[in-house]
Amino acid sequence: MPGFPGGSSNVDEPPPFDTGVEDPTDEDDTGDSLPPPQICTNMEEEPNDAVGDEQDLPLEQWMCGYFGDLGDNDGFIFDIERASWVRIRVRAEALGSPANPRAFIYDEDGEFEASLEDSYLTSDIDATFKLDEPRELAIGILEQEIGSVQFGEEYEWRLMASIVKAPVVWNAEEFEPNDGRTDANSVANGDRVFGRVEHGARYDWFSLEVPDERTDVVVQTDSWIHGSPLNPEIMVEGPDGEEVDRAYQHDASSNYDAKVAFTATEPGNYLIRVGTCCQGGTSRTGGLPSWYVLDVSAEPAPAGGDTGVDE
Repeated sequence: MPGFPGGSSNVDEPPPFDTGVEDPTDEDDTGDSLPPPQICTNMEEEPNDAVGDEQDLPLEQWMCGYFGDLGDNDGFIFDIERASWVRIRVRAEALGSPANPRAFIYDEDGEFEASLEDSYLTSDIDATFKLDEPRELAIGILEQEIGSVQFGEEYEWRLMASIVKAPVVWNAEEFEPNDGRTDANSVANGDRVFGRVEHGARYDWFSLEVPDERTDVVVQTDSWIHGSPLNPEIMVEGPDGEEVDRAYQHDASSNYDAKVAFTATEPGNYLIRVGTCCQGGTSRTGGLPSWYVLDVSAEPAPAGGDTGVDE
C-alpha cells in the first residue's frame, strides 16, 4: 500500500507555541497560499473484492490503495441518510499513477446503479448525481485497461465520496409517463427541466410549440459537464415528423453534453427526444443516477438571418 505522503507518520510533533506575535512577512511571499496536501486518511484493506466484503468508506475522507493483482476489484460501502447530491472522485492520473480506474455504483436492491468512466479532459473520475432517497450505496473500482501487467504498487488510486450542493439549477421536472411521442411533456422558452434516463432503452419526450416562422431554437443538456454519469443524446423532429437533427456532443468535441440548434422555418409542434448516446455500436446504459437538465430556448430569429436551409 502507498504510505502517507511527507514521511513517517509515527512521530507526533508538539503543537507550535502561540506567542501572539505575527511572524515577519517573507519578501518572496506572493500572498498565494498553497493547497493543503492530500492525506490518505484511510487505507484499503483486503479482501474487499466481493459483494458482502466491501470496506466501510467514511464520507469526506480520502481512501487510498492500489490495484495489487491482475483483475483486482476493490469494493467500498457508505450510507447516505437523506436525499442528497453525491460526488464521487477517483484520482490516479493526477497522482502520476499509470492506473486508469473505472467505478461502479450500486445498491443492495439493484435500483440505483451507474458505471463511471473518465471525466472532462482527464481519465480520472469526477461524477456527481442526485440521490432520490436515503440509500446505502456501494462502489467498486477496478483497472479498465485490459492486459497482463496493469497492476502493482505503482497503480495507486485515491477515492472520496462527498455530499455536495446541486451543481445546476432547474425550474421544472419531467413527469412520467413521457416515454413516447403521445406522452411528451410540454416545454417552452426558458425552461430548464430536470430529468433522469432510468434505462438505456428508454427515452424522455418533450413537446415545444413554435408559434412563428423563423424561430431560433436551441435545446441542450446541462449535465455531463457537471459530472452526470449520463452521456446524453438529443433528437428533434419537426411538425412534419421528419428528423431535424440529432447530437451527442456540444460545441466542443470534448464536451459530451448534447446540443441541437436550428432555425425553425415553419410554426408547429416540435418533438424533442432525450436518451442515452450510442457510439461505435455500443449502447450506454441509463439508471437513476443518469440525470440531465434540458435547457430550452426559442426566440424570434433576426430579420434576414440565415436559416441554414437551401432555397
